[in-house]
Amino acid sequence: MTIPSERAARTATLRIVAMAVLAVALGAAVYLQRGLIGDAISQIGKLSMLTIVGLVVLATYERLSRAGIMRRMLGDVSLGRAVTIHDVGNAVSKGVPFGGALGTALRWSIARDSGVPTTRFATTLVAYGIATTFASWLLPLIALLIDLTQRPARLTDVAMLIGIVVVLVLSVVFWSVVLRSERLEGWASRQTRGVWARLARRITACRSHDPASGIGAVRLELLEMAKRPWWILTRTVAAQACGAVILLVALRGVGVGDELGATEFFRLFFLTHLLGTFAPTPGGIGVVEAGLTGALVAAGVTAPLALAGVVVYRLLTYVTPIVLGAVLYAVWSSRQARRLAVQAAEAALLPGPQRALNS
Repeated sequence: MTIPSERAARTATLRIVAMAVLAVALGAAVYLQRGLIGDAISQIGKLSMLTIVGLVVLATYERLSRAGIMRRMLGDVSLGRAVTIHDVGNAVSKGVPFGGALGTALRWSIARDSGVPTTRFATTLVAYGIATTFASWLLPLIALLIDLTQRPARLTDVAMLIGIVVVLVLSVVFWSVVLRSERLEGWASRQTRGVWARLARRITACRSHDPASGIGAVRLELLEMAKRPWWILTRTVAAQACGAVILLVALRGVGVGDELGATEFFRLFFLTHLLGTFAPTPGGIGVVEAGLTGALVAAGVTAPLALAGVVVYRLLTYVTPIVLGAVLYAVWSSRQARRLAVQAAEAALLPGPQRALNS
């Protein structure tokens, strides 16, 4: 019989092997396409200063928009702290293989330091995830419907429309059932309590928390949000649509013109972005670049220009958030260390009985 530690070791080994294989594959692809990459980089140098400023403004708006959504749901936190919570988690999930759990843990640490209740943080995380998923499926549907007003529908278009609508309807039904079911709440509480108990046997710090006790409160808060979902859905859709605008501006900046219409671009972007969410690599690295470049070339854009636009887009929406998130985490960590050092120094000056009482 395999014990949990052995299963965990095997899983970790498989993950390392998988990432090594993907790294080798990406390295080989870069080497084989080094000529095309060189041509694309030379095209990037042709971007005008006005285009660069516009791209920076769009990328900044996208980050602030997502942080603003999180700030409204978290409650009494500053925009700066909301940006830190969002960007740190985003950087880890995008930059670290299988880093979703670690990103969530870091977000929770920063939110808890800001006085955000655990249940409110959990509600925010779930609601933001649901809204992001809905936006990822809703935007391709809207783009495809607009594109079909300008051309006849093909069988593949009909199949995609039906598939997207089915997923959206089933998602609405699923969450309606989950959020209204007290039996599912009880089951989730029992499962969470069991998992947390096993975790607490290994991590001492977990013993002082009982996340299962807050599941009911999270369900009620989500139900309350579900009564007025449009604000979070529309803002999430706008934030994700901003990414498409960034790529379109980058493409126009490197010289892509009438060969790529706006409606066709948005259709292929959102469909490719949707497929990229299933990529096994962190942040879809490698897969997203190849998918977007291939879709643009199929639409009539030359390969160097397509890759140039995609590289600029990924630099602003993938690389830059990782760097900024790392910087924000370093700043928060240093402030935390200074604060703890000050508290320790103050505690050392207290009389013995008072020090014992505070500890």
